[in-house]
Amino acid sequence: MIRKYNGWLAAALLLAAMCLLASCAQAQGKAHLTVNRNGTADLNLDMSVSNEALNLLGQPDLIPQLISKLQAQGLDAQSYTKDGSTGLTASRSFQLKNMGISGVTAKLPDGLEAEHSSEESFFYTKEHIAVTVDMEKLMASSSDAAGQQLSAMNPLVKGLVQSQIKLQFLLTAPVKAGASNANEIQDHGRTLVWDIKLFEPNRFEVDINVPNIRHIAYTGGAVLIIIIAAVWLAVRTYRKRRRSA
Repeated sequence: MIRKYNGWLAAALLLAAMCLLASCAQAQGKAHLTVNRNGTADLNLDMSVSNEALNLLGQPDLIPQLISKLQAQGLDAQSYTKDGSTGLTASRSFQLKNMGISGVTAKLPDGLEAEHSSEESFFYTKEHIAVTVDMEKLMASSSDAAGQQLSAMNPLVKGLVQSQIKLQFLLTAPVKAGASNANEIQDHGRTLVWDIKLFEPNRFEVDINVPNIRHIAYTGGAVLIIIIAAVWLAVRTYRKRRRSA
């Protein structure tokens, strides 16, 4: 009986300890991808982790390690400290024409899937893009100790950790986006916001209607010619009637 009581007491103490640890393990981050009209894109990252969380993970140098990896990928990355947290900012610009979807998907690691399809109409082309990100698979396949630690946690601890982490992905398009499964829409439909879950697959879907400028110009030009011709005929008819009168 005493052993059973001690077992329940130990479990209660463990749960209380996990709640206390989770309350300290706060982290937040945003990844913002802005697609420009000139065919370029700008990626901006901002994330911070409380110093308590870094110590609990046994990874006090996690932010410098991430900065080194981001710099190796061509990003301009820097660290900062604020209100008991350590964070990083990183940015990079891309030429989208150099990033074909087939070439990108062929290099994706386990845990990342990308889909792309196009549907053409006369005035625009609907580009459907879908990306599935399984953070747990990515962490499990990672060589980083922190990622493996998070992946190996039991479901209860994962739930506590997830409740203290806020991660978001923002996509800003040069035109108003079409249908999507975004959690939030900003900037009159141009910016979509998705919440990212660490221990569940995340799926991002969006339709972008790209105007067919050539067809629109041809149609607009034809309409303009018809209007000019109609006005000219109306004026000519009016003048003839005046002369006849």
